[in-house]
Amino acid sequence: MRAFELLSESRGVTARTQGETYISNTDENDVLTIQDILVLPKEGDAFRDKDEMLSAVEGAVPDQFAQVNDNNPNSGSLAAVIATVTDKDGIPQYWVRYLKSIPAAGVHGTWKTLNGYKFSAGVEKESLPIKPSDIITDENYRSRDELANSVVQGTEQLVQGTGNEDLAVVMKSAVEQAKTGRTEDIDGAGKYFNVLQKYAGEYLGPIALTSTVGGASVRGDTGKLFAAFEVNNFLGAKIMFPQHVSQELIDSYIQLADGRRVQISSKISTSGGAASSLSGVYKQMTPEIEAQYPRGSLIIKTLATESAINGPLKVARSLQLINQQDIVALNDLDKRSQSIQDLGTERLQRMTTEQGVQSGTLQRPDYRVFWHAMTAIVNQMVPIVNSMDEFKSAMLATLNNNQYVQLVTQGKQTNDAVKLSYFTKFPAVFAGDSQLVNKTYFATGQKGRIGFKLK
Repeated sequence: MRAFELLSESRGVTARTQGETYISNTDENDVLTIQDILVLPKEGDAFRDKDEMLSAVEGAVPDQFAQVNDNNPNSGSLAAVIATVTDKDGIPQYWVRYLKSIPAAGVHGTWKTLNGYKFSAGVEKESLPIKPSDIITDENYRSRDELANSVVQGTEQLVQGTGNEDLAVVMKSAVEQAKTGRTEDIDGAGKYFNVLQKYAGEYLGPIALTSTVGGASVRGDTGKLFAAFEVNNFLGAKIMFPQHVSQELIDSYIQLADGRRVQISSKISTSGGAASSLSGVYKQMTPEIEAQYPRGSLIIKTLATESAINGPLKVARSLQLINQQDIVALNDLDKRSQSIQDLGTERLQRMTTEQGVQSGTLQRPDYRVFWHAMTAIVNQMVPIVNSMDEFKSAMLATLNNNQYVQLVTQGKQTNDAVKLSYFTKFPAVFAGDSQLVNKTYFATGQKGRIGFKLK
């Protein structure tokens, strides 16, 4: 087993990120893909009793999907972790691990693996769990030095006993350089190059921007940024990492001495694209953008603000893929139905029949024709929207109407040494074609809203 696999695996299921996989011990074709990790309770370390805990778990698992208990609850089980996965056919499953309580150090290490499965050895090096969410688990503002200490100590804890202790040494050097505004070779960091650039940059960048030289070592639009906030530097500023921003565009906040906040969007220099949700984009839309790109803006607004059912239906109707009669028929459908013939219009029946599914899906007990029809509608809607120049123009105009900073981490590897530097774009600049992406609708259910990527 390679070193990075040992480290990543030792952290267990709760350290997994979306897209990482587990393979059955008995069938290599049985692959589960991680989609989300939920810790219950969301606040505090335990529920009052077992019944309250079980009720919370029941409320978090949709009725139409399978719940798999990785262990059995007992009278002392007052907390739980839910891992949402999809099987090889894209069908969601909800795996539950019951705990006595949430440990003070966090849940990592409490769930070694999915029962009967092993963590995929094909995972990339950048899956090493040193993201801010693995080290910083609250929304407290920290000074530069406090954050630096948390990163160094947190990394040491992550790698302890895994054979990857050298990562702690590498991280300590990277943090010290960021803190003091230096850019020098970090020896022995070569094998962690992608990890440092893709994940560690999310906290190394803010440390560099608040360094002992006031952020002067950060290239790009840093001077312009300081001028916009009428300061000479960010000395004395504090840093916070929001814990629930998977739906938004902001990765961290820098709070100045007078309380004003600087919004940070972190990315590596070779990455493309922005956050995957339309909700954060819509918050930046202006009346001027809506007037210039009315049709594209309305699509963004509808998908961002309407429900995951009403939004796609309204957009599909505006594109004349379906009509109001189809929407009424779909809403009136018995949501337990497993018969396409129960759909109230010929159009819905045709679209649903033409929407392919994996072999055996129609015979599954959790198959629902409602979700099959929704999947068909979404899959026909997405390419039409993606071909619309006005939608793409409205997306870029809205994305680029921002007052946050792109804080970019740039890495250079020479043999076994890595050199990290940072630069800013202010306001943040986005380019490329905005493309809707459907990874959330299945013939057996739905998980989340339609997202987007910049390509």
